[in-house]
Amino acid sequence: MRPWWLLLVGLASSGCAGTVVEPGHRGLLFDPKAGGLHHDILAPGYYRLDSCFLRWVCPRIDQFDVSYSTHKEEIQAASKEGLGMNLNVAVIYRPIVAELYELDTEIGPNYYEEVVGPEFRSAARGVFARHSYMDLQRQNEKIEDEIEADLRRRARGKHVEVASVTIEAIRYAPEIATAIQLKLIGEQEAARQKAMLEADALRKKVEIETQAEQTRLRAEAAVRQKKDERIIAEEQAVIDKVKAEAESALRITKAKAEAEETKVLAKADAERRKSEASTLTPLMVQMHAYEALSKLGGAGTTIMLGDFSRVPAFLFPNFGYAGASVAPGGK
Repeated sequence: MRPWWLLLVGLASSGCAGTVVEPGHRGLLFDPKAGGLHHDILAPGYYRLDSCFLRWVCPRIDQFDVSYSTHKEEIQAASKEGLGMNLNVAVIYRPIVAELYELDTEIGPNYYEEVVGPEFRSAARGVFARHSYMDLQRQNEKIEDEIEADLRRRARGKHVEVASVTIEAIRYAPEIATAIQLKLIGEQEAARQKAMLEADALRKKVEIETQAEQTRLRAEAAVRQKKDERIIAEEQAVIDKVKAEAESALRITKAKAEAEETKVLAKADAERRKSEASTLTPLMVQMHAYEALSKLGGAGTTIMLGDFSRVPAFLFPNFGYAGASVAPGGK
């Protein structure tokens, strides 16, 4: 009988199980005997479940990876021109943690295959059809943003968060790739020619502007020189005028001084003469006259002045007549 008891104990112990919710995951408890799927969101950790012994259905934990996941799709699409192409496009997404119960009850754990994937492929084809194949070469980021916005619109209410969409590769048909390559080469050559023309035009513009600036500077320098010469001439004229006025004033002052000096000297001489005249008596005049007459007569000459008729005759016996008015000189 012991083996049967051992078997029963082993079955009972095997019914006591537990589950680990891994980091980056969240879980929902499903227990058919206790209300089915629970709303409480289980954080990472170990959870012990009720025994499954003698039960047809055991409780379980539905786990969801709530970290960002990347899923790549190879999409066949057509451009605006109807040219076929194959694209590798990736989407980054994750479930909304607060809406895990709704996600599990409405869609289930395979929500990418059920919702995100189909909506992603449809949104990508729709956006690619609105753009030319050349746009895909130049506007990748803009097209990615359009796909992302369209996918978010489509996934609204599906309890999924779309983080970003990226275009990883574009493969055209060989003939299209060749045409694109030739067109790109032509555009590059045209761009190079345009750049050369623009550079040449810019160089000529710079030369013209430089010449114009040099001409302007020379003209301004000439004007400044003329202005400086005029100012110097005006200043020299002022200096010459002041100098001439100073010389004229000096001459006038000198002439006035000389005239004043002459006037003063004449006045002094007149005063001297006047002074001398005021001190000269008749006797002194007579004396000076006698001295002058004596000098005129020479040495040994006697000159007498007066009425000669009144002089006695014996004083002048040599004269033949008496009473002459003038006595002749003799020795």
